[in-house]
Amino acid sequence: MTTRRSLVLAVLAALLIAPFIAWQGATGDERVPVSRLAPHGIVVVGDSITARYNNEPGSAEQGWWSITGDHFRATVTRYAQSGSGYLRPGHVCTGNTFIDRPDAYAGDAPSLLIVEGGRNDWSTCQDGRYVTAPDDVIAHAVDRYLDTLQTFLPKSTRIVVLGPPWGPLDPENGRRVTAIIAAQAKLHGIQFISTQGALTADRVVDGVHPNRQGSLAIARRVIAGLEKTA
Repeated sequence: MTTRRSLVLAVLAALLIAPFIAWQGATGDERVPVSRLAPHGIVVVGDSITARYNNEPGSAEQGWWSITGDHFRATVTRYAQSGSGYLRPGHVCTGNTFIDRPDAYAGDAPSLLIVEGGRNDWSTCQDGRYVTAPDDVIAHAVDRYLDTLQTFLPKSTRIVVLGPPWGPLDPENGRRVTAIIAAQAKLHGIQFISTQGALTADRVVDGVHPNRQGSLAIARRVIAGLEKTA
């Protein structure tokens, strides 16, 4: 009887102590999977297509960048401002351009930096008003920003440029600006992911900004492009 009682007590003690031992031995790393694509995170620089959306899975306002981050189990940090671009300052000409956000490229280097922009760069600001920008002025702004990224970021950071997600409004400028950005990405040897056709009339809320289906469509393009050369 004593032997049996001792055995029962030993089993109970083991059951009580085991979780404590497991907890003591856990570092936390076992519980958080490391992203295979972006172990050091993703940085996104963008305009309102990025800025006005959230990081709530399943939400109608979940951003394309959030959906992409979830897919790759990566942390996403944004440096985005509505109305901005490579050339045009945001917040109705009172904000800043992509190059004016040095924390995106001069801080801790991410595994991946994605530039989402160009939708606003058909114009520049003069006296607080939008004025149509010539092709060479747009090209210079894109060239300068991509040069800056390649200068400050280590080669271990993968830089990706998105073709601006352009809704059904102003298709002529859409083709013009997209072609300039694609050419500059190629010139710099940077991957370009096209989003042409992602934002159809039924995937935008105002002709420009994506609804839930629009954000999903952009995310699918980005995910496919990233996986293609991962």
